[in-house]
Amino acid sequence: MELLPAPAANKRLRVLYQELCDIESVSKALQGRDVDLLDVREWFDELISVKPHYARFIGPRANIVHSPESESGCVRVLRGNADRLTRAEKAVLQPFAATAPADARESLEEQQDSFVERLRKRCRLYEERVEYEQLKSIPPTSNVVKRFFSVTRVTFGHQRHGLLPRTLKTLLFLRENRSYCDASTVDSLQ
Repeated sequence: MELLPAPAANKRLRVLYQELCDIESVSKALQGRDVDLLDVREWFDELISVKPHYARFIGPRANIVHSPESESGCVRVLRGNADRLTRAEKAVLQPFAATAPADARESLEEQQDSFVERLRKRCRLYEERVEYEQLKSIPPTSNVVKRFFSVTRVTFGHQRHGLLPRTLKTLLFLRENRSYCDASTVDSLQ
């Protein structure tokens, strides 16, 4: 009987379990197909709204974000706010920029317009719209992260019954950073 948690602790454990289920669903969705940066940012923002201290780890300006300007620019464009890009975001997204092609109908109408109307259209076209192609094809997670998820799944699946969480964390850390240290380095630390 002493091993069962008290009712208050049981309630806290249920709340914690629900939070972990929410995080797990986001983690699994990250590994799915047809996921873009906008989806990921929305999921992370919802997690942050539930638990504000997550912002330190998965916020738009967290240390794990390699290029915050690139991510925020992609998210703005995918939301349809390309006209609100900052100068830094425009510079980062420049390789994806493409001018919008003119329609064939516009060229036919242009021949029938007067000289002044053509000049007005030319001025409007001069303020050309820039579209960013291929932003939906940018994967939200890198190949390194996908491999890490895969290794974690295999390691956790085979050894989960005999491992403490700290041991699992240490194993995964050593596996991921094996290029920096080898078995002899780890043995020398003990």
